[in-house]
Amino acid sequence: MTAHSRMRLHDKPAMTWSLSDDRRSVRMKLPPLPVAGLPKPLNVFLKFDAGTVDQILQRLSELRAQMLPAPPRN
Repeated sequence: MTAHSRMRLHDKPAMTWSLSDDRRSVRMKLPPLPVAGLPKPLNVFLKFDAGTVDQILQRLSELRAQMLPAPPRN
């Protein structure tokens, strides 16, 4: 992935992630994505249940452990 193909999130985490009213899912709002051929950027919203959030957190924890610099030791 090149630096030009990456997209940074400019919203605050509280604006990117939100809990549903029934507290059974989490919604992630991506920044508007420009798509060639479309007159307006595409709005993308992803909805995750609790099990999927657990899986995402587990995978991110595994990847974080492999990143440099290493996480601080307690």
